[in-house]
Formats: sequence, C-alpha cells, structure tokens
Amino acid sequence: MSSSKTGLYPLLVSLVFMVSWPLTVFAAGYECVIKSVLRLNETGTIVTHGWSANYLNRTFTVDGETGKVTGTTALKARLSNYDRESLPRILDDGEQTGAFKAVTLFENEGQFAVLQIDEVTAGGSRPFFYQTYIGMILTGTCTETS
Repeated sequence: MSSSKTGLYPLLVSLVFMVSWPLTVFAAGYECVIKSVLRLNETGTIVTHGWSANYLNRTFTVDGETGKVTGTTALKARLSNYDRESLPRILDDGEQTGAFKAVTLFENEGQFAVLQIDEVTAGGSRPFFYQTYIGMILTGTCTETS
C-alpha cells in the first residue's frame, strides 16, 4: 500500500465505528409559561385562584427524562412535583401520542400532582395543564428545549 492509502485506512475504520455506534437519545425538556392560575371552588366551579397574580407569566421547566418540574421563577415549593420520598412517574413521554404526561403521588401527604403537555399547535407552542399538589390548576404554553 502506498503511504496515502495507509493513512486513509485508519480514518475509514474510525468513521465506520463512529457511525455504527448507537447514539444516546435524550428526552426533550420543556420551558412553560403560566397563563392562568385556577382552583375548584366550593360550588364545583373552576375560578381564578387568589394567588394568581403571584404566578401569572412566570416560567418553569420540565425535565423530559424525569418529569420533574424545576427551574421555576415562581414560588418553588408550591410548583414542585417531587420531594425526597416521591418522584414523578412518566405515563406517556409523548413519542407516540404527542402528549407528555406525568403524575406524582405524595403518599405521605395524601396528595398528588398531574402534568400534561399537549402536542405542538400550529403556532409551535404546546398547551399544558398542571394540577399542583396543593390543588392549584395552572395552564399555559410550553416550548421544547434541547
């Protein structure tokens, strides 16, 4: 083999190895903006929550791999969907249905949190519904992060 072909062989082997190596796929995350803060009142009607002003237009992030609500600019403890004993369970990662769904059961407190991020709309955002463990109902839109 000539010297130019000898140097090409290790390059080709390296290229084949890199292309055939399985790539790790990371679940997308989401950045969400709160557009409404609601609660269920004593007559069974959904109404604006008294704390609405504290949360409107605030953001939070959702880890697509774990389902954890993190990175909130609002009151963190009230938006959290996990603690030391309780972690979110992803019911649907959105790959098949387009809607990401996670639920957390806080068995020690007898509470739960439910998060659903729907599929992308024509405008490129993803509507969400999030019932926090203290009963606040948040809605708004999310965008995917990488």
